Amino acid sequence: MGIKDEDGAGGNGTKKIKTTKSVTVGGKTYQVDAEDSDAVVSTIAIFEKYNLGSLGPRIVEFYQQGYSNDTVQLLLQDDPEYKKRFAANDARVKAGFPVLSPKEYLATEDAYRAILQDAGLPKGFYDDTSDFQKLIAADLSASAVKRRVDAAAKAVDNADPYYKEALQNMYGLDAGHMIAHLLDPEAALPLIEKQSKAVEYGAAAARQGLTQAPTSQYEAYASGVGTGVGAETGMAQVAEITPGLTTLGQISGDQYNQQTAQDEVFGGLASARRKRQKLTQEEETRFTGRSNVESASLGSGMTGQF
Repeated sequence: MGIKDEDGAGGNGTKKIKTTKSVTVGGKTYQVDAEDSDAVVSTIAIFEKYNLGSLGPRIVEFYQQGYSNDTVQLLLQDDPEYKKRFAANDARVKAGFPVLSPKEYLATEDAYRAILQDAGLPKGFYDDTSDFQKLIAADLSASAVKRRVDAAAKAVDNADPYYKEALQNMYGLDAGHMIAHLLDPEAALPLIEKQSKAVEYGAAAARQGLTQAPTSQYEAYASGVGTGVGAETGMAQVAEITPGLTTLGQISGDQYNQQTAQDEVFGGLASARRKRQKLTQEEETRFTGRSNVESASLGSGMTGQF
């Protein structure tokens, strides 16, 4: 399209003007050169695939400034948001590895994601772009990641069955959560550190044939509340003293059960300790046939009066 040049410049008295087209980005409409409109739309679509749709206005701005498509692509790579999205590339350069193109980078992420999802990793672990950065930075191929996942899965399969059962019963955690923990303990720690420690108490109780206590109780033991006695040692003590003291309690009409034993062994409760001592003392009295008063009297030189 042409219009007459007001100053007659252009030789034939006319000059060509560029037509524009509307492009909508993020709900806002921009005017771009009609010849660039397809490039603008396709470039924005590409960057949306990178989860960089927020760069849409910048893309429009570059084209409005007259930059070529290749130049726009280069300029965008210097944008802080772009660098953050493909952050592993900077680490790769420092480590001496070649930079991955966006296409290669995304393909690598997709390969990782497929492997980890197949392994049953829970939602929240390695399903975000930032989760893959150190894997890409270390130049780990998809096959290398798969070998790690397979090794972690094998370790889980060989784990103590009591532990796995307690983990499932107490928290509903499946093998995927445990694989995530083994793959990267630091990444998994915020979710399952407290749980995994508490499960040690549940597993120890199961090994001793004890009734499972409330999960919150095991969490308290694991956090160091009370005596701080370890799971295996403490549950063995509970299993040893509970049956006999329960029987003594039934004889004395003073209830004693597994919870009472746990309250003393793990909680350090004085009331539970006194109950055990009282029942034991009463049993000693029944066995010897003497009361505490009699013992005290005999010890005071009053034997001759009986």
